[in-house]
Amino acid sequence: MINRLFAKLLKGVQISAGICFTLLFAVNILRILLRNFFGITWFWIPGFSRLVFIWTVFLATTALYVTDDHLIMDFFINKMQPGRKRKLQIVINFVFLAFVMALITYGFMVFQVRMRVPYTSWNFPTGYAYLAVPVCGILMLFFCLNKLRGLFLELKD
Repeated sequence: MINRLFAKLLKGVQISAGICFTLLFAVNILRILLRNFFGITWFWIPGFSRLVFIWTVFLATTALYVTDDHLIMDFFINKMQPGRKRKLQIVINFVFLAFVMALITYGFMVFQVRMRVPYTSWNFPTGYAYLAVPVCGILMLFFCLNKLRGLFLELKD
């Protein structure tokens, strides 16, 4: 049951990252077309692109972490015996857990500061872009704890 919950959460993160990427692509294509063919410049697009870009990066990073599709140096890990490999993965995930906790803590601090800073071209706080850092940090925290749970269950067997 818990794995189904995490699978649905992952699917939601993946879909959200895909929507953000598609939106980012479409808005920038529109920006190029309007500027080059019609001489129209919408000043809000660069700020909006930055906001969507930050969310895209953090949502995609979360999805890549969960599916182990991110860039990792696993040559030596794959050469290890299964027992040692699992123990090393536990250590790596605990180190990652510490990193995620720092990401959440400092991400909320940056979010609070940036809420007082609007985008230059439109009256919208830049903090909403940086909210992606703690939100995705919390998601990665849940996924990391789930990975650790699975590793400890494998270790028992």
